Amino acid sequence: MRYGIYLAATAMSCAVPAVAAEAPIYAPPGAWVVPHKTPLAESSDARPWLLADQQVLIEGDKRSTFTDSAFRIQSAEILRNWSDMTFEWQPDRDDLIIHSIAIIRDGKPIDLLAQGLKLNVLQREKDFEERAIDGRLTATAPIEDLRVGDTVRFSTTLVERSTVLKGNGEALLDLAADPAPIRSGSVRILWPKDLPIKWKSFGKGIAPTESDKDGYHVLTQSYPLVKQDEMPQDAPLRFRRTPGIELSTFASWTDLSRTIAPVYATAGTIRDGGALAAEIDRIAAATADPKARADAALRVVQNEIRYLYRGMENGNYVPQTPEATWSLRYGDCKAKTLLLLAMLDRLGIEARPALVHSTLGDLLRDRMPTLGAFDHVIVEARIDGTDYWLDGTTAGTHIEDLADVPPFGFVLPLTPEGHDIAALPARRPARPQMAIAIEYDQSAGTAFPPLFDLTFTLRGAMAAPLTSLKAQAKPDQLRDFAQSALGKFVNNGVIYSRSIEIDEKNGLATIHAEGIGNLPWNRSEERPYLAIEGLADDFKVEIDRARAAWRDIPVATGNPYLMEYRFGLTLPKGVAFVAEGPAQTEREIAGFVLKRDARLSGNRLEDIESLWTKGIELPASALPTARAEAAAIKKSEFRMRAPAGYPTRVEEIADARKTKRLVPILAAYQKAIDDDPDEANNYLNRAAFNSGIFDYKAAMADYDAAIAREPTTASYLYRAWLKAMLGDYEAALADVGEALALDPGSEGAQWQKAGLLVELGRTDDALTVIDEQMASAKDKRDWLGLKAETLGKADRAEEGAAILAEALAEQPGDSSLLNALCWLRGTRNIQLDVALKDCTRAVELSQNSAAVLDSRAVIYFRLGRLDEARSDLDAALKLSPGEPGSLFMRGIIRGRGDDKLGATADLSLARLQNGQIDKTYAGYGIEPQH
Repeated sequence: MRYGIYLAATAMSCAVPAVAAEAPIYAPPGAWVVPHKTPLAESSDARPWLLADQQVLIEGDKRSTFTDSAFRIQSAEILRNWSDMTFEWQPDRDDLIIHSIAIIRDGKPIDLLAQGLKLNVLQREKDFEERAIDGRLTATAPIEDLRVGDTVRFSTTLVERSTVLKGNGEALLDLAADPAPIRSGSVRILWPKDLPIKWKSFGKGIAPTESDKDGYHVLTQSYPLVKQDEMPQDAPLRFRRTPGIELSTFASWTDLSRTIAPVYATAGTIRDGGALAAEIDRIAAATADPKARADAALRVVQNEIRYLYRGMENGNYVPQTPEATWSLRYGDCKAKTLLLLAMLDRLGIEARPALVHSTLGDLLRDRMPTLGAFDHVIVEARIDGTDYWLDGTTAGTHIEDLADVPPFGFVLPLTPEGHDIAALPARRPARPQMAIAIEYDQSAGTAFPPLFDLTFTLRGAMAAPLTSLKAQAKPDQLRDFAQSALGKFVNNGVIYSRSIEIDEKNGLATIHAEGIGNLPWNRSEERPYLAIEGLADDFKVEIDRARAAWRDIPVATGNPYLMEYRFGLTLPKGVAFVAEGPAQTEREIAGFVLKRDARLSGNRLEDIESLWTKGIELPASALPTARAEAAAIKKSEFRMRAPAGYPTRVEEIADARKTKRLVPILAAYQKAIDDDPDEANNYLNRAAFNSGIFDYKAAMADYDAAIAREPTTASYLYRAWLKAMLGDYEAALADVGEALALDPGSEGAQWQKAGLLVELGRTDDALTVIDEQMASAKDKRDWLGLKAETLGKADRAEEGAAILAEALAEQPGDSSLLNALCWLRGTRNIQLDVALKDCTRAVELSQNSAAVLDSRAVIYFRLGRLDEARSDLDAALKLSPGEPGSLFMRGIIRGRGDDKLGATADLSLARLQNGQIDKTYAGYGIEPQH
């Protein structure tokens, strides 16, 4: 039930001799405490903490913290959530003094201690599962007969002592700011006037008053503070730190370094002839290379000494001896650091301990010199002129990674002569922390999904989760994990095989996956191309400094990190693809170094990219340049381009089916189905592929299997389309009925229903459906076109034309309505004298004129102007290659000239895509000549 002030006690805090008590002391506050005598505020304010009074007395390496708190039970919900009061202390160096516990009811105090309340003492080791034991005791106070409207008021003093500080004192106090649930709070800090304490405040609204009284210097600050200024989340931590006050008697970081250094002295810590000495001598005998020796020693500390934090028996700041650590085979960061220091010393390697903070290193440059500013300790070794920072608590460090710089920002080396805090350098890691390698096989053709082989590798500590996953995951869990983790790397491709491989020797963990991917070749230009999307394509500078108050705040670019991406692509043989754009580049933008080395040889492309995050702090003034440079990357796209005359998608499909090049792809889809036979999506994926290569019978079989497992509106509608393409309109209509049963409001289903009714000769029923949909449609143009088409098939084409003309009178210049009218007149061979003018206007107004060019070609065909019809069809097919209707019409025109081979090719491609196309155009009275 504590709130408001935080006196930092880190994972290494304050070791002292065992002089304190293992039970709370019941006594009044010390004479130095100024009692809070102001009546508690009673108002409708919703903040439950009526009082949060904190008073801290610093007497060198002894610190006493008095708290006086009052919490109001404002509602039944708060009462239900009330827990027993708890107070914690370290029995070997702290005293917990209980002054009072009372209930204030109707303005009158009920003294629970006077009524005999005694706290129960527990040793809970609440962080045991996090591999930490600290020996802390917990005193609990169950409050009986607590009621809504009561106020619980309690006061305690915690007395902490430390010999490690060598008579120095320090305190780190975080202060709550609005909107905090505190009505009235204050902090009072005092120390003997002859104690050389310096202090510093952080945050908006902190202005403590200073005074001298009874031989003490006193700081006083009320809180909650005013609401703190909002800061961007990518600002350095020192701009986002919790407001508070820090105090210290250390004159400087150098003074602190010199004071703590003896704790990590290694002289005499290893017993000659002992087991630890033998282990170190074994390393020395194996190699004379100091880097290899350091690596071997670090591996021993990381891999053979398990982590266990011991905060008891002087353990918060004082490490256990190397011999004890080797014997126990466990230790925390302090124990592992001292063991590694001792081993390196015996191996002749220069090394020293260095204090760090695992997450708040950026704050150190602005903080007061305090031991509480750190929560971790590592080893800094110097080998052949290079500094190495070695952390015995991590795992998987390999000799190649030994020089990697950890993400702590700043360190405080501990030396007998003292040392200032030092910034860690930016150094490119020797190996990537993450590496993705994707090998695509698109030798079957660019129209088809490529097969892929993917490896996703993590190293060092990042590899640990994959090691656990390999040991624990069931096949279904591994399948789900691989798809979610790797699917984004292969454009949501289908993974049908996956495995985890652990390389302990090299500190690597790899997921290996095989499957079917998706490389989107762009066919909007005459020569298709593939944009090679690598690390640079995802790079953005999305940093908000638009607010005036943020304009000069620098940017924290993140922890140092190296990622590697390898992209391999096997293209169709015998085709002269070319690379376009920057194949070899290296540039630094906003502290990120991007590198690409791409090479095309024959039908093989290999692209190696890396992204190194240097972890620097970027000044806000550098942002405009960074944004411009990032935007420039987007404009310099790297591509694979097909040569002139490359087959259209439909031509490529026809050739691949003829030459059996698709067998490996179909086999891969079968592997995906075999991998999870109950998953409907696996059948839908193969159905989409078969439909895409116009094998509608095979696609329909997979839709049957998918619907049997998971019937959906979309699946029924697509199967209905397949059945229609195979000429089975009655069965298609039945599937549309199933779709409407699942989703009666589906406009797409109603559209298909109307079209199928027309094919079945039930035009009146179709018109009924169309009229019903038009009545509620916001945009009626498509429905008008379908109605006109339906009237045309019912031999009422003139009526259909009149409907479209009427709509155009209300929406003149609407290209879709003009195209519908052009198409109706051409296919029904009516009003040709005015049709050409409207068709040409539609071409001029349309943004994508492929469809209207196709419609106008029918008019030209009806008028016997075959050259002009052919010209429109060529233009339409240039915009929309493979369009079956345009191919069919061009084939007819070619057949009436002297291009019989071209006619056969066009008609064949049209019929490959649509087996009903001859029947459809015969209905218009348009047929190839035989």
